[in-house]
Amino acid sequence: MPRWENGFQTIEEIQRYKRYAVIREAARIMSRRGFHHTSLDEVAKVLGISKGTLYNYVEDKQEILFECHNIALDLGEYAAQVASEAGGRGIDKLRLLLRCYIIWMYGQAGIGGITFDVNALRPDDRSAVIKRRDAMDANLVALLEESAADGSIRSCDTKIAVFGIMSAVNGISTWFSPDGRLTIDQVADQLLDLLTLSLATRPEKLAPYPPIPAYPAPEAPLGFLNRSSPAVARPVKSVEKRAKTPAPRKKAAASPKRKLRSTRAGG
Repeated sequence: MPRWENGFQTIEEIQRYKRYAVIREAARIMSRRGFHHTSLDEVAKVLGISKGTLYNYVEDKQEILFECHNIALDLGEYAAQVASEAGGRGIDKLRLLLRCYIIWMYGQAGIGGITFDVNALRPDDRSAVIKRRDAMDANLVALLEESAADGSIRSCDTKIAVFGIMSAVNGISTWFSPDGRLTIDQVADQLLDLLTLSLATRPEKLAPYPPIPAYPAPEAPLGFLNRSSPAVARPVKSVEKRAKTPAPRKKAAASPKRKLRSTRAGG
């Protein structure tokens, strides 16, 4: 069976990509209007589909929010992978990791505005997201400790540094607009200079940024990094319409026979 031009071969792959696309576009809408101020009716209207069709892909707004958090965490893990493979000093890997993450989140993926707060998540989903987020923070702490060990940053409380950096990165959602004065690439560069030059021991020795890889979602949609411990995974809903079994036709009731009137006089 030949592969399609878009890289998908099976119906399941197509369904997963459609679901991913619906979730991403819904996240963009909610990012602009606010999660609590956006209804699924509004999402369906903007997407140009019926609310019933939308329910083929998601159960409710909380599911959209949960999947957006998972996408954001996937991007963080992939950014860490890109930085590790690039090599170099600790601070150079840190800057590259954060630059990839910012550009993907607020530019190509466009979901940054909906992942700032975890309190709107369901309890089980919130626990799963916090667990993965803590692992991401621990990775950043380790990278800062590596940077201190190789002398590329000054000595500091690495946990406070991570909390400060990520608060600034997550806060982009509160003021950045794709239609604004600066592109997300320019915002990333200026913000990272503000966040990291104060830590660098030799700012003039910072490595130039390598090209940022493309946002990785199209090749393998939702869950493209094969999470080792997927958080409360929900099955992908089938979008195929069930064939309706025709109802048995009811037999028409026999009409009562009309009594013929006699044509004779007197009946």
